[in-house]
Amino acid sequence: MKKNVVIITAKGSNESLENKNLISINGLPIMCYPLREALKAKESDLVYVSTEDNQIAQVAEKEGAMIIKRPENLATPESQHKDVIKHAVESLIKDGVDFENVIVLLGNTVMITSSLIDQAFKMLNNPDCDSIATVWKAQDDHPFRAMIKNEKGYMEAYSGEAESSNRQTYPDVFFYDQGIWAFKKDCALKMKGPKPWVWLGEKCKMIERPWVTGKDIHSWIDISACYWYLTSIQPHDNEIKYSLD
Repeated sequence: MKKNVVIITAKGSNESLENKNLISINGLPIMCYPLREALKAKESDLVYVSTEDNQIAQVAEKEGAMIIKRPENLATPESQHKDVIKHAVESLIKDGVDFENVIVLLGNTVMITSSLIDQAFKMLNNPDCDSIATVWKAQDDHPFRAMIKNEKGYMEAYSGEAESSNRQTYPDVFFYDQGIWAFKKDCALKMKGPKPWVWLGEKCKMIERPWVTGKDIHSWIDISACYWYLTSIQPHDNEIKYSLD
């Protein structure tokens, strides 16, 4: 049987927060939270970390993960995630790893659980589904409420589509929540998924999570939010009812 692979992407050169994947929350580097959940998941067979950074690689190997050595040109501020993911998948194929399903996690988020990983891998067994993304449903932050600043510096509606201030009248809109990208490996080679997440497939299902359960780290406010999540939300993960598309 072909293996299920988890790939955690974590580069060392960060502009928003220096070495953010290694910042400690509750005495543990941020990257270790998704890494430990991936290793604990029953449906994951192999866990890798894609990085160019020696310190990140050392932490990952100590935790029990394997390393995909990322070239320096894929570890710059201008590097695109689609190229990092494609490189990782192609590296495993080149190394002869017998796998079919892939989950990509961000190294700078703590909002991942082993049960969520298992759920996504199981959904990939459906022949009518070639990818899954965790999402949250927009409400007060619906695109119909987005504003821009015009050339005179005044606020204007971004879309002009909203005819009501009542958000219950808006069509449902979903955003990727910085949690899970799950896909069959060929999706990362074909790159025909919904933009900008082109490494997902054309038949992408969603796992809807509450808004508070999806966030990666770009600022110290995000650090505080993650600490709150770990102490207030994740201990009750079994009580959260996720909506499946």
